[in-house]
Amino acid sequence: MSTTSYHLVVAPDGRGPEGAAPELAAVRLISLLPPGWHYEAAYPSGTASLRLTPPRNTPAGTAYSVLAGAFADPILRGWTWTNRPAGV
Repeated sequence: MSTTSYHLVVAPDGRGPEGAAPELAAVRLISLLPPGWHYEAAYPSGTASLRLTPPRNTPAGTAYSVLAGAFADPILRGWTWTNRPAGV
């Protein structure tokens, strides 16, 4: 297995406070990742665009489980993973 990066677009979903900063959502998401994950972030048009890379040899199923679990955490209430793959 090799290392794969995952691109996530995170946007407000209407449940959070109006004008919430995407930078804060990115920090919250990153804080929920296990040790060893790396990230790059950009903030286009009120969203957060994150490239997340898990530790080497992390199976895709495990990576998607971690990411889906992060979005289930109440700390990310008001934000959604807009480009989530079907079935994740």
